[in-house]
Amino acid sequence: MTMPTDTLQKSDLLSGPGVDINDFFADESQDPLTHAFSKPIDAHPGGRSTPLTGDRIDDAFAGFLGHPRKGKTCAYIHVPFCESHCLYCGFYRKRYDDDGQSRRYTDALVSDLRAWAKTPSQAQGPVHAVYIGGGTPTALRAADLSRILLAVHETLPLANDCEITVEGRIRNFGPEKMEACLEGGANRFSIGVQTFDTALRQSMRRMAAREEVIEGLNRLVAYDRAAVVIDLIYGFPGQTMDMWEDDLNTLLALGVDGADLYQLKTLPGTPLARAVEKGRLPVPADRPGRARMYARGVAVMAAAMYRHLTVNHWGRTSRERNLYNHMVKGPADCLAFGPGAGGNLGGYFFFTEPDYGKWRTAVMDQGRKPIAMMQALSPYSTLEKTIAAELELCRINPGQIGDRFDLPLAGILAPLYRQWTRAGLMESKGGWFVLTTAGQFWQVNLVQLTINYLFHTYFKEKT
Repeated sequence: MTMPTDTLQKSDLLSGPGVDINDFFADESQDPLTHAFSKPIDAHPGGRSTPLTGDRIDDAFAGFLGHPRKGKTCAYIHVPFCESHCLYCGFYRKRYDDDGQSRRYTDALVSDLRAWAKTPSQAQGPVHAVYIGGGTPTALRAADLSRILLAVHETLPLANDCEITVEGRIRNFGPEKMEACLEGGANRFSIGVQTFDTALRQSMRRMAAREEVIEGLNRLVAYDRAAVVIDLIYGFPGQTMDMWEDDLNTLLALGVDGADLYQLKTLPGTPLARAVEKGRLPVPADRPGRARMYARGVAVMAAAMYRHLTVNHWGRTSRERNLYNHMVKGPADCLAFGPGAGGNLGGYFFFTEPDYGKWRTAVMDQGRKPIAMMQALSPYSTLEKTIAAELELCRINPGQIGDRFDLPLAGILAPLYRQWTRAGLMESKGGWFVLTTAGQFWQVNLVQLTINYLFHTYFKEKT
């Protein structure tokens, strides 16, 4: 079969088909932080792709299993269980019921990891970051967390400095589970706190009180054997700027290694969206309100001398590297295990079967990896993802990227980036364009508009 290629051909280029560049410009007449664009882009930015169906999925999967990976690689392991459904979450799949469920899931996951362990796509080339996410991985039994981490080390060619993250929450994550993860080689924990305010937490079905969360985080930090990172969310219904500041100050007092500051996105169909529609909860903060909360977070973290690693992520110590979260925004390959896991291999993006029962039956009884969705990426995917990864770091050098891809990218993007600089979203520093705080808040728009601009003004559309 023919594998997609990232080679750009000169015949793919053209010189400006008469697109109105104003379609890509920011509004220079208003505050760039709150009103840079009238149409915000909330989804993850991306490029062109072609959906595959039926036998084409099986052929593509068999094809890229036989090809060694090149470049950076991460691996994602999805644990589908949660002990409760947080109102705002669009990733909830299955309620965690008992320890038998933990054992049965782990049996299947270990089989999933082992089944393709000797194929070139899994066995050849180092894996630089592993992320065990969900769902709530810390809901699993300590013994099963140990089994998963052992299987990761047995079946994946981990780089010597591989980042191994276990995601979870503090509730029901006590010393036995913490020590099982540490003994199993986890060197990073990503803990979903979201807010320390007990009433606000519980209104979102995060059941642990402030004191329990702080006690658990202090215990995890005290081991001093792994990076401890927490997530905070701003924009909740009823959350004031004072409440947000208290969350930030509590974060700083804990001495964790890093933090993510995410804006609330009220996804359609979530319990939160339904509660707001029915008037049971107030409307969450609007976009200008969230923009001001983001700007306050940036200022507080800067004053505390945290390193701004990516748009939404900060590190306090050198222990925190944030490898996986940045790699999945860029051109790295991604191995995928568990139900509903997303992967990226051989020029294809795919999701495994999200239904836990169907996934487990396929893995355990049929000996196959069930792929529910697959898309062939465009020949330009490496360029698109490189742009996304660079802007995720709050800066971009079009000239350097252009040299890498043999494209006059600095000249192509100059009109667009000059306008964004005038609008207050960027600052020009030599060949670099550095995002302002406003540009960081609108970063998803900037990535997608940059990609769209290239396709509309320079590349022929692929059909």
